[in-house]
This record gives sequence, C-alpha cells and structure tokens, in this order.
Amino acid sequence: MAATDTREERFKHTLQALVTREGVSTETLLDLLGSASSYRELISGSRLPSTYEATLLSAFFKVSPGLLMQTSEPTMGVSLRLGDVEGIHDVSDAVDHATRLLEIDRLTREWGFTRPVTSVKNFAPSKIWHDRYAGEKTAARLRAYLDIGELDPIEDLTELVESLGFPVEYRALPEQVHGISIPEEWGDQVAWVILVNSNDVWSRQRFTLAHELCHVLQNDPGQVIVDRATMQDLRPERVANSFARNFLLPEEGLLHLLEQREEITTERDAANLLADIILTYGVSRDAAMISLNETAEGILEGALHDFCRNVQVSEIMRISGNLEAWEELNSSRGLGFPSGRLSQQVLDAYSENLVSLQSVADVIADGSLENTIIQLRQAGWEIGALGAAG
Repeated sequence: MAATDTREERFKHTLQALVTREGVSTETLLDLLGSASSYRELISGSRLPSTYEATLLSAFFKVSPGLLMQTSEPTMGVSLRLGDVEGIHDVSDAVDHATRLLEIDRLTREWGFTRPVTSVKNFAPSKIWHDRYAGEKTAARLRAYLDIGELDPIEDLTELVESLGFPVEYRALPEQVHGISIPEEWGDQVAWVILVNSNDVWSRQRFTLAHELCHVLQNDPGQVIVDRATMQDLRPERVANSFARNFLLPEEGLLHLLEQREEITTERDAANLLADIILTYGVSRDAAMISLNETAEGILEGALHDFCRNVQVSEIMRISGNLEAWEELNSSRGLGFPSGRLSQQVLDAYSENLVSLQSVADVIADGSLENTIIQLRQAGWEIGALGAAG
C-alpha cells in the first residue's frame, strides 16, 4: 500500500487543504488544539486526531467529522446554540465531556442496559421551504405523534426529551452559550446528548431544550453547525427557533389564553398576560413576545409593547403577583444535574461490574471519583475502598 493511502496521510492532506483554503494561521491552530506537540503531530500526519480533536477541528472548519477521521467508526457533530464565542475552544471542555457521555451511552446500550423509549426514528419533520412554517409544522406533527393536546402545556420537558432516548444534562456553559447538542453516528444508529446551560433562567432553559430537540429531529449528524449569536440567519437556527416556540406554545394555546382576557390597556394588564403565558407554557419572554406578534398582532401596542420587551422578567412577575412562583421555578438555577436516563443506565451496568466507577463518575459527578463514592454511599450503595460495588 502506498504511503498516501494510509489514513494518516489522507488526514494530513485533508487538514492542510482546509488550512490553506481558510487561510488559518499556525497561532490559531495552536490555540485551538492547546499544545505545540498536538499541532506538530497532526499537521505532519504522524497520527490521527482523537475523537475530541476531530470534533474541535470539524466544528472550526465547518466540515463533517468523518472527512477528518477517514473512518466508518462513530463520528461526532456539534450544534451550538447562540454561542457568541471567539472560537470552538471556549466550549471545548463541554464538548469533551459530551463525547465521553456518548461513549458511555453506547457502551451501556451494547451491554443491554437501556431504558424504554418512544422511538422517533420514523418521525418526519417538515421540510417545507419556509423556515417559520417548517418549525410550526414540525412542532404540530410532534405534538400529534406524542398525543399531546393542542392546549396542553408540556409539564416536564426534560423527561419528555429523555423518554425519546436523548440524555439531557444541565451544566455550566459559557455565558452566551445556552445549549449544545452533539450526535454520534455508529452503524445505522444516531445517538445524541444535549447539554443545557444551568446558569440560565428556567424559561430560557426550556426554550433551549426544545430548540435543541429540533436539531435532533432534523437529524443531520454529518453536518457540523456552529450557531452563534451573530449568525441567526442560518436556516437550521430559524427552523429550530420556530419549532421551540410552537412546540411549547402552540397557537391554539395562546389564543385560548387571550380569549380569557379583556383589552390590554395598562402595564399591569400586560404583565398579567405575559406572566400567564410564561408560567403556563414555560416559554422565554422573547418567545412569548414573538408568538404574540405572530398570532395577535396589535394586542400590545406602543409603550406597552416596549414595556414587555424591556422590563426584567422578575419585575413582570412582581407586578403580576407571581414573583414567589417565579423564584421557586428558578431555585435550582446554577446547579448542575446529570441525565437521569444515562445515570440509570450506567448504574445498572456498574452494579453488574460491566463498567468502571470512572464511567459512573463521568455521568453523575463530572468525572470526580471522590464525589461519586460519596453520592453512592449516601444512596445506600456499598462501595469498597477501590470503588467496587458490594
């Protein structure tokens, strides 16, 4: 076999071609990869990139990870929501963590430790050319597919998403990154992990999770999409935003709320309406305002519209008498929560000594063995000094 036929050589030429095409400097690649040795090894083709390095490079160059890995092994793709960041390295720790979760998810599934799911493998999202209507139709289809009524709020969105087979974790992310969804393709299957910023308010977290669910349903793991705050004109982002609004707050539900109200003439009236929408359907203030503009144009005019757009949500809740309920909903803000679904899978596998304690730690304690042992012992597990389950 000729040297140029090796995977390492093919990777080297692919990387060099991307660097030349994009005009990327050595300094930029050093910053991205984190070390001079990694840069030298990859640019010379002396080794293939790790899955983590391939994920970073593919996101940076906006190409398929498979193009870099030159393999049919599991490949990653990244979709970042509203990330006004200087480069992919700002979220590299989160991406690295998500790739470990995907590996553990795959391993535990291969051992047969999986939870029942409502499969969406045959669910068909709308491909209509109009972005807003594509999101609306996909949201309506999914509600019907899951037998959710047109007026029904979705009480536990996290549980719903996990019941479809997609682990969801809440963890601290950079300030302007609300969520990350990462797929892994292996064989004819595609697995996803979704990370949601634990520092966001409750309604923003729900909107983000619904938005990321749309990325999953569109199911395009071969394409690496980096969505930033300055790139909201991308079709996948517009479709996902429309889906999230309409999945959480269908037009029929909003009209039902509006039918119960008199004319909105004061700031208190406006605050009462906006608080009712946010608390009943669990949408962000921005999503609620867009839905009002689309469904009931003119119901909030002039100063009242500006008031609802600009005043702090906590003030909206205070004026409407809902501050206590709002604070309760946000009482867990800033706290990290592992995926309940993946936690159960890895603990079931660990109880049979089929995965390591480190795998458990990666899922439930961000990799900390010490914290994992403490948590398991508190939950009644008999854990030996070396971490073996008793």
